[in-house]
Amino acid sequence: MSSYLDQILASIRERNEAMKVALGPNDTSRLVAQRGDSPRGFAAAVSPSTDRILIVGEIKNATPDGGIIRDDFDAGSIARDLQASGAVALSVATESQFYQGSLDDLQSARENTHIPVLRKDFIIDPYQVPRSYGAGADAILVIVRAVPDDGVLQQIFDAAENIHLDVLTEVNDERDCERLLKIGQNAPNALRVVGVSSRNLDTFQIDLSRPAKLAAFFSDATTLLTLGGIKTRADIQTIADSCPRLNRFVIGRGLLRAKYPGDALSALLKAEE
Repeated sequence: MSSYLDQILASIRERNEAMKVALGPNDTSRLVAQRGDSPRGFAAAVSPSTDRILIVGEIKNATPDGGIIRDDFDAGSIARDLQASGAVALSVATESQFYQGSLDDLQSARENTHIPVLRKDFIIDPYQVPRSYGAGADAILVIVRAVPDDGVLQQIFDAAENIHLDVLTEVNDERDCERLLKIGQNAPNALRVVGVSSRNLDTFQIDLSRPAKLAAFFSDATTLLTLGGIKTRADIQTIADSCPRLNRFVIGRGLLRAKYPGDALSALLKAEE
């Protein structure tokens, strides 16, 4: 039986090819040229030297393993709420089939805030990079496991660097880390901000001991964010105790299942005081 990731990637590949045929090879160049502003600095927002907890609020309508998260989903409203409550940046899921997201959600979140907004999707083709830029993304998520070809992965990082689009690079196991360190020799932006995930991409199960093991692969020059399954202050403390460098988190469902996501974020941050 295929994993969640296998199913998602098969669907993404099919949709990418259809998009290329429909839009043509020149569409991405036009989108880059027509963007009316410069990206807000995602890497700068998550990288200040601090011992305090920093949280990137994640906005998504659904997940492959959990279904719809909230019935009153409004990306713009949630974005305003999370920004007001202390999020340093936002991550917005735009994948339509499994996460019920869209680029409209990303644009709505960005229009309603002044902090950086990352496009959370499955970027597996360099073609998707300028399309993300043209749609208003300030950064993109690149999941190492989703791109098995090192050459294509290098092209994705190069495409982002060429248009000054920040990257959050996600690793899920030791092999991902080894591949990324190799590619990072020729693509410095690949190692600028790395997300160490607690999630098993085959089963989507969470292991909070995993991020610290993955963090050990990277030097202090890399800003590390913890991804996947962080819901409570106890989860944050477990991660931080396992590795003092891990004080930056991307949190989604743990906030979005609350009636007021901003209040849930405030509670997590105030628990530190």
